[in-house]
Parts: sequence; C-alpha cells; structure tokens
Amino acid sequence: MRIELHMGEWMINMGLVGLYRVFEYGRKNGIIGDEYKDSVTIKPWGIELDTDVLPQLPKAYFLYLLEEYSVARRECERLDDYIEKLKNIEQFKNHLSMIKKIISDTGKKVLKYFPNPKLEDIIEKMKEIKKYEHMSQLLEHIHEFKNVVNEEKINEKLTFNYFKAAILQSFFGQVSFLNVTKNSLDLNGHVEEFYRSYVFPVINDLQLEYVLENSHSVEKIISFLERQSEYQPFKQLKREWKKKKLEEVQEYIKKKINRCLLFNERFAFYNFEEMVFSPIGVAKDNAFNFSWHFDSQQPKPLSSLAKLVLLFAPIGSTIYFKNEGINEQTERRLYAGFVQTDATFAEVLQKNNHFKQLKKKREPFNKIISQLVQSVKKESEYTVDHLFFLEFFSDYSSKKTHLHYYHLPMYLAHYFKQYADRLDRIKPYDYSEQFVQYVLRGADPIHVIHSYLRDCIKNERSTMGPYIAVRERSRILQFKKGVRDMATTDKRVWALFMQGREIREAIMRSSGSEKKVTSIAYRLLNAAKAGNRESFMDTLLRIYMSADRPISSIFLNALHERDLDFATVANAFIAGLLANQYKEEQEEVQA
Repeated sequence: MRIELHMGEWMINMGLVGLYRVFEYGRKNGIIGDEYKDSVTIKPWGIELDTDVLPQLPKAYFLYLLEEYSVARRECERLDDYIEKLKNIEQFKNHLSMIKKIISDTGKKVLKYFPNPKLEDIIEKMKEIKKYEHMSQLLEHIHEFKNVVNEEKINEKLTFNYFKAAILQSFFGQVSFLNVTKNSLDLNGHVEEFYRSYVFPVINDLQLEYVLENSHSVEKIISFLERQSEYQPFKQLKREWKKKKLEEVQEYIKKKINRCLLFNERFAFYNFEEMVFSPIGVAKDNAFNFSWHFDSQQPKPLSSLAKLVLLFAPIGSTIYFKNEGINEQTERRLYAGFVQTDATFAEVLQKNNHFKQLKKKREPFNKIISQLVQSVKKESEYTVDHLFFLEFFSDYSSKKTHLHYYHLPMYLAHYFKQYADRLDRIKPYDYSEQFVQYVLRGADPIHVIHSYLRDCIKNERSTMGPYIAVRERSRILQFKKGVRDMATTDKRVWALFMQGREIREAIMRSSGSEKKVTSIAYRLLNAAKAGNRESFMDTLLRIYMSADRPISSIFLNALHERDLDFATVANAFIAGLLANQYKEEQEEVQA
C-alpha cells in the first residue's frame, strides 16, 4: 500500500526529513534491501511511502543513531585533539589532566556493564603518568583504551545510553524503548520494541481503513478485527460494532472515530501529548483547554502514523550545543534546530542538510544565515520571506521547553546577503551569536551591545567588536526603512566613534588616568542603557568643557534623533572612548 505523507507543521516536516534520512542511510549501508529502493520517494508536497518498507525502518533507525552519536568515535576524537595539544610542553599538565578525566569517566561507564581487568589496569596506570617524559607510556595506554571502547558491544551500549538520555528524551517521554525498564535491551531488543510500539499500530490502522473502504458487510469487518484482537484500539471497536448494521458502523466512523490532528485523513486512536512529542505536548490529565469534543480523555487526537513520523523528528533536526546568556550567566544547553519554509520537500530537505553540515563545522549563526539566504537568492521574494529557523531546548524531567522562532523578513535577507561577513568581527563568538539571534527574533540587539561594552570595561577587552555591533545594528535599522546605501550613515557612526577616541586622548593628556576614563564610560553607559538622554548629554557637556573642546553638532542626534537614534549615538561614542585603552589591535574598522 502506498500512502502520502504531506508536509505541514514544523514537527511533522522535521519527522519527514528524519524518515528520509534514515531510509537513505539504510539503502546506502545495505540495511534496507534493493527490493525496497523505491519505497520512499520525494514529492513536491512531501513523501510517498510504500508501507511494505515499514518493518525495515526500526533497524535502520537505531544503526543511524549509533553511527551519528558513537561514543567511541567521540571520545577517541577528543583524545586525539588533546594528544596534539600535548606538544605544547607548557600546557602539558592541563591537557594531561583532561586526558585522564576522559579515560577515567568513560572507563567507569564501561566497567559498570562490562567487567574488564585490562581496562581497570589502564585506569590505574594512568595515575602514574605525570611528566612529559612519560609520553610513550601515555600514548600506549591511550591506544589500549581506544581498542576497548571501540569493541562493538561496548560502543553500542554506551551510545544507546547517550542518545536515549541526551537526544531522544528531549523529544519524548519514557515510552516504549525509552522507558528506564528497557535499558537492558540490546540492538535487536530495541528493534523489536520499536516495531511493536510504532510500526505494528500503523500497519493495523491502515489495514482497517482499507477494510472499511472495501468491505460490504459487517461480518468481514468483525472478522478482520478478530484477527488483530491483540491490538488494543480494535477491542473496543469490536464490542461496539458486533451487533450493528453496516450503515450504523459507517455512521459510527463519521461521528465517533476522530481524525488525526496532523494527518487529517487518518484515524486517530492516540493523543498528541508530552510522551509523544515532549517540546510542545501537554500531559493528557492536565490538558484542560484541549478537550476534543469535550472529551477529557481525548485532548488532541493523533494517528499512529503521525506518532511514527514524530519519532523520526530528532533525526530530522540538527542537534548542537549552544551557550545561553552572556558572561557569568552563560548556560550550555543541547538544542535542536530546523529550517522551515514554504518550499517543496526537496528544498526543505536540502536546506536542512546544508544547515546540519554548517553546524558540524561550528560555523557562527551569521554565516549559516548568509549561506542559506545565498542559496535562495534566485527564488521569489515570497520564498525568502517565508524562510524561518526554529530551535528548542526541552527537558522532559523538569517539563521545560525553550522554543525560539527566527523569522527572516526580506530586509534582513538583503542585509545578510550584503553584510553577514562583517559580523565575524564581533568577538568573542557568544556576542555574535546573541546579536544575530536577537535580530532574527525581531528584537533590538542593543541589550547585547550594552553587556558587550560593560564586559569590555570590566575585563579590558578590545572595543572594536562593540563598535562593529553598533554599526551593524545601525545598518539593519536602515535596511528596515528601505535604505540600501549605507555610506552616509556609516560615516556618521564612524565620526561618533572618532569623537570618543579624541576625547579619550584629551582626558589622558590632561590627567593621565585610565580610571577617570573608565569612570566616565560607566556613567555614560548607565545613561545610555536607561535611555536617559538628559543625563547622557549632561555628562558629555562636562567632559567637553573639562577638555576645553567645543562639542560636536553631531550630538544633536542624541536629542532629536534626526539622522541616528540615541542608542547608536551613545554607544558609538562610548566604544570610541574606550578604544586603544588596552592596547587593542590596530585594524581598519570602516569596512
């Protein structure tokens, strides 16, 4: 039976991309035989699926995850990185301690499931390695450790534990093979559990739909239900239909059997709840505002087919670590990202494959946006305008989800095509990421700039990055107004930056005090952050008077905002005031 899986909401699109990736992987690696080569085909609207391939998918699913998240490969690559760094004798002890930690932590996980005297010996001998002269013994122990973790059964167990806890449980509750009681299952056990919980229901439900469409007697329908009596949803149907006429059964189907929330033409015997898709699902008992037809036990009807497709969502997304917050308040979290657009399925797949490749290379967000925008620049403006990114962090145990939508309106698409590479000079990396993500959410990145400048004052950082951030924010505001020529605005921002530098030099000549410059910078930054034009201008007038210099007319912008907004005027000047304060690199900043 061939069925159509149409694109729709982002979580279904994510699942369809994942399903196709698993199918492709299975075909490429001989897990799915040649007789199924045309079982999953790309259509403009989504995927056409031959249901005969469904029993082949569980094994391909787990082998894909085992390769994608191999603990052995990851730990060996980390060790190789530290071995390379050991060549720096001055940092030998620091890197050695990290190598010892990797071997000790991973070794303990292995020993928990597989007693291994050789591994225990390696962990003990690693404690004796303390000097650079022990390099040959160290390399030998690392080699032996790699051989242990690369054993198939060991890597399989560690990797299953990792992707089930870190990846899949960000998407689902403790259902089926994700339940803690299933932790002892091996690969075959996981495949069987997948089939029983996800594939078997789909096959049954689709067969029921076929039987109902092609049967002309209740007896044939009841006979089918009896053959599949172990399937729970059919037990109730059998009881309800046993003494009914065909017309009554057809009426029951119209009025009593719900249709799927995500695949409207399919029967829905399940619910869209947190155990099915944790990031935006709600527990059935708590879904008071989602009762379908006032049935408290049916919040949002879901088909077994949609439930299966959602299971592929983690593979359809791009998984990466991201720092949330800035400076001391940073928290590192595992995020899932996806590119959504109103294009054909082939284009959605291509964009997400590209997104995944760029994230693996650890490209900054501005580069990712720029490259994805460049790939659609020949398309209609409608396609670009309907391109957006979403990412989420979800913790099932604490019932918490952080979901971010990043829309890309046309003015931003034009900006990124022209100026995305300028954002590379906003360093450290975290500020660049925060800046771009504020912009994509439609929020003003001025809060990032304020934190950035405060960090520069406190930790003696270069202020070239904040200046670039101020200038790029100004450019984005101009693009939003429809202005494309940045020459005049850029000159004004540069002039304000240079005013700050000149006043700094005047203060240093008269007092020679870095602390005085820092004190003034804090005062101006507080006024800028509060949006207090009067306080900012009062401090500015005092500075110019003490330096015996006339105040530039450009600062009238701070009061009247004729050419530049107050935030741009204030922060460009502060960046200049702090410039060269800490022997920052000399570079051309007008580009």
